[in-house]
Parts: sequence; structure tokens; C-alpha cells
Amino acid sequence: MIKILRKIFIGAAVLLASACTDGGYKISGSYPAAEDGTKVYLARLDAQFTAIDSAVVRSGRFEFTGLADTPVVRMLLSSMALDGGPVVIESGNIDVQIKNGLRRKGTPLNNDMQRFFSERAKMARGVELVGNYLVANSTLTEAQRDSLQRVVAEAKTSFVAMLQKTIGENVDNALGAFLLTQSEEYFTTQELHSIMSMVPQSLRDERFEAMYSRIKIDAENQMRALATAVGCPYINFELPDVEGRPVLLSDIVKRNKYTLLGFWASWCIPCRQEAPVLKTMAADYARRGVALVSVSLDSSAEEWKEGIASLGLNWTQLCDPSGGSAEAAAAYGITSIPMLLLIDSNGNIVMRGEPAYRVAQQIDELLK
Repeated sequence: MIKILRKIFIGAAVLLASACTDGGYKISGSYPAAEDGTKVYLARLDAQFTAIDSAVVRSGRFEFTGLADTPVVRMLLSSMALDGGPVVIESGNIDVQIKNGLRRKGTPLNNDMQRFFSERAKMARGVELVGNYLVANSTLTEAQRDSLQRVVAEAKTSFVAMLQKTIGENVDNALGAFLLTQSEEYFTTQELHSIMSMVPQSLRDERFEAMYSRIKIDAENQMRALATAVGCPYINFELPDVEGRPVLLSDIVKRNKYTLLGFWASWCIPCRQEAPVLKTMAADYARRGVALVSVSLDSSAEEWKEGIASLGLNWTQLCDPSGGSAEAAAAYGITSIPMLLLIDSNGNIVMRGEPAYRVAQQIDELLK
């Protein structure tokens, strides 16, 4: 009988061990500050941190078990306070401790995640200490201050290098995908879009996809803006005027020494504030070979025409509320209005993004 029970016990132990190495995971948690009955949640990385599992703390301990065919990052959160942090759900035994954040270890990606967060915390503490010292010591010489500020700058550079290295080594797994969603401020939009494009589709959770979609749009806008920067050729388009007649931008550009192309909307307060300067420019420059063309991003033709009338805008006004104006703005990478571009008779952009009064000064210089 004893031998039979012993065999059953050993068999159960083997099954449990294999469950944690064959797609199964076990999170053994320590939460010394929690009272008995405190709940701990595993949550998705969506906008609401939706809970998908929960455990109850008993004597400072809690436990989760389940299957993890593919490693995925979840948030481990406490009902007691905002304690917790990210953990990689992957096959194996994972030990976590909730105490001033979250520490995790036991599986490869959790070990890598912990190394990254520990190093980041160490660097942050160093920067904070130097910053506090700079604030507290008003007697430091300029050379001493410069030296300490260089220490801070070097620490930040080291952190970015560590971040890039960690993401580069993990771009094809859950850790890299997660860190990318935390790293927007450390990369240019184009860099971030390029790196995020390398992440496998299976690792793109809701938050990743939302950020990736926004970054993609930002990157495309920036590329279009670069393609229509100073020194680049303008992009031609055709839009209707207030009478509904189609107007081709190229017809205006080739007839004039300079064409001032502006994007605006009747609801845009800065646009309305700039209107009086543009009115003066339109009157002064018409006889000197400078044309003004305004493209409205209004979604209502009535509001657009009402804005023109109330502001007294008596130069070429174009708008297609059904989408043509938005397409023209997108072609130039316009993300904010008012936006002015000065185009010469050869079709080259000679100014972009300057306020109306500066454009007027530049035109006066060009016309001398």
C-alpha cells in the first residue's frame, strides 16, 4: 500500500513539473505588505488593464497557474494599491515579489526584464542624486555644474544605448514588443516605426497596435513634410473655388513670380488671427506678381464660406469638404494649421512653416 501511494505521489509530482515546462506556468508570489484577502490580478495590456485572472493573498503569498503556449506580457496588479508591474507569462516557474514595484525571476524573459528594470532604476537613482546635488548647492562653480550636467547627459545616453540593445536582442519576442510601447520618447518617429514594423504580428497586443497605427501615421506625415520642405518641388492639386469651379494650383504657380499657399479653417483661431496680415499681403502683392491661395480644411462648405465673408478674404479660396482638401494637406504632410508655403515660379518651395509677417519680410527681400 505504501509503495502504491509513493508511486501515485511521484507520478503527480512529475506531472506538475512537466506542466511548468510544457506550455504551463506557475507564478509564486510574495506580497509581505498585503493583508489576507487582498486580491492580485493578472491583466491585459489594454487601455483599461482588463483583468483575466485573480488570486487571493494568504499569509503574504499568492499563486497563479495556467498555460502559456506563446510568451506574453501581462500586468500584475494589486487591489490594495497601485502596486505591481509587468511580468512575462511564459512556460516555467516564475517568482515575483510585490514590494516598491515588482521584481520577477525564474524564466529567461523575466530574468531579462528584471535586469533591464534594475539597471534602469540604478541609472535613474544616479541621475536623481546628481540633480538634487545641483539644486541644493548654489555655491558650485560653472565648471563644476558643467561637469555634473555632463554626468547626467552621459547617464541618459547610456540608458538609451541599453534600451536599444535590449530591444534589438528581443525584437522578436514579448519583451521587445513591450519595451517598444514604453520607449516613444527615446526614438525618432521614423526609427520607432521601422523597429515596430519588425515585431511579429502575433506579439502585437491592443496597446502595441494602437501605438503602431499612430506612429505609422506620424511617420508618413513626417516623410511627406520632408518631401515638401524648403528646396523641394511643390505638389500640384485641383480643388474647387467658392463658385465651385475647379482650380489647378499649377496654373497659378506658372503665372506668378511667387505663390503663397496657405492651409487654414474657419474654426481655427490662430488662422483667423493671421487673416488681417494675409489681407494686407494680398492687396500689396497682387500687382507685383505674388498670388495667394488658401485651402480650407473645413468639413462644411457653409461654414467655410461664412468664414471667408466674415473675414473679408478676397483672394483665391479653395475647399473640398468631402475629402479633397484633406488629401491636399496630407500630400504636404500638414499636421497643424495655419501653415504657409511660399513657392517660386519654378515650382520650388522657398519657405515653409513661417508666420505670415515673416513670409512678408522674405517676399520683400525676394522682390528687391
